[in-house]
Order: sequence, then C-alpha cells, then structure tokens
Amino acid sequence: MSRITIGAILLVICCIFSGFSNVEAARQKSAVLLVFNDQSGRDNGGRLVDIAHEELGKKINGIYNVIDNRRYEEKYSATTHFDDSLKDIELEAMNSAADYFVYVELMPFRQAEGFNVIWHRKKMVACIGLRIIDLKNDYEIFKDVYSVEKNDDTDFFFVGSSSMARKSLKGALYITGEAISVHLPL
Repeated sequence: MSRITIGAILLVICCIFSGFSNVEAARQKSAVLLVFNDQSGRDNGGRLVDIAHEELGKKINGIYNVIDNRRYEEKYSATTHFDDSLKDIELEAMNSAADYFVYVELMPFRQAEGFNVIWHRKKMVACIGLRIIDLKNDYEIFKDVYSVEKNDDTDFFFVGSSSMARKSLKGALYITGEAISVHLPL
C-alpha cells in the first residue's frame, strides 16, 4: 500500500472517532433528583435504602447529572408522600437544580407464613410507588405502583424475614428501574 492510501485510511478513522465523541458532548445531560423514601416500617439500619440506591443508580448514573439527594431524602423521610398533590410533593424539590424529580417510595411489606411438620414457607410482597415529575414545566410525567411477591420454602425454620424483604425489594426495584428508563426523558 502506498503512503497516501495509509494516510487516507488513518484520516478517515480519526474523523470517525472524533465524530463519536462530539455527538456525546453535544447532548446536554438533564439533571435528576432521585429520592428514595423508605416507609416500610422495618428497622434495617439503612440497608434497604442502600440497596435501592445501588439498583436505581444503575439506571440513571452516567446518563443524567444526578443531584446530591441526602438533604432531600431527610426532608421526605418523615412520612409518605406518594399520594400528595403535585404541588406538595415537588415543594422541596423545586429548590434543587434538577430538571426532573424521581420520587420512589417503599411502602410497608406484606408478609405471610405457612408451615407444617415438614416445611416452612414465607411469602413477602414489596410495593414501590414511582413518580416522575418535570420540575421545569411543573408536570407529572408518570405515576404508578409496582408490587413483587417472593416465596421461599425450606424444611428448616430459618427462612429470614430480612432476606425475603431484600429479595422482594430487588425484584420491585428492577421493575421500577425499567420504568424509569422508559419514562424519564433524556
């Protein structure tokens, strides 16, 4: 191959790769405030909140500019806000620099047990409420509740409530994360 051909190929490759980086830089990332409110009533030392941030963070980190939510989670954690009016729920979030407000609330778990001489069964249902709000246009984009039921059977009596809570929470968070991916605008 001649030097001109090799130079032309290298020039084309450089143009292609520089074009890809410019496309990514051209899209301005939206700012998102993600608040997880644990209203399950379980004293878990924050483990469920950590799981929620880890699972939901997979859906928004890197795609959006994520606003620091610690101050907001403290304000929202006192009571449930899922059924609040749009004005009431976005009152605190309006003070942030976010374009979108994602409010995720873990509602109380529902638990059932059954056992006989041979086996022990636990059923745990996690319910998560999701609200996505456009703060700039004062508009609620999405609101829904997701429930996931997990069962566990054993011939021993060692099926723990906390392990079942984590399993059902992770299942509900997966569905909630998918809903965030679908409904939260870029």
